[in-house]
Amino acid sequence: MSAVPFRHRYRVTYAECTVGNHVYYARYLDILERARGEFFRVAGVPLATLQAQDVIFPVVEVHVHYEAAARYDDELTVEVVVTEMDRLKITFVYGISNARNQIILTGRTRHVCTGLDEKPKRMPPDVFNHLNTAFTGAPAPRPGVTQRVPKMPV
Repeated sequence: MSAVPFRHRYRVTYAECTVGNHVYYARYLDILERARGEFFRVAGVPLATLQAQDVIFPVVEVHVHYEAAARYDDELTVEVVVTEMDRLKITFVYGISNARNQIILTGRTRHVCTGLDEKPKRMPPDVFNHLNTAFTGAPAPRPGVTQRVPKMPV
């Protein structure tokens, strides 16, 4: 897989913030989920379509490293890169930055392909091919976004 990131823009809502006006730590997982969902949609395999085909990708591992705070109304860029994929699993790394290009979070999630019964199964060939080819090239970068690639958490 190429290290060309998929980019998703996201604005922090008031509901995601603590009294101290920073995003509550667990809410970042929701933000990563939104970006990952958009990744699948743009790849041509929306998650609802996969679910209708008895294919889901539950998270089996997550690592996040918090580097700075995001605050209410911040516009964030979430970068998503596939770093590992075969017919049974897929790994994403993420970088979240704000409009000042300050890194907010880096992270990684690992997923297995299962049916709705949550038993591991091989990814259908058409799904694998869609995901494998969707971001192996260099899609046009979105305007005004840097070419920084999320670093792998240690």
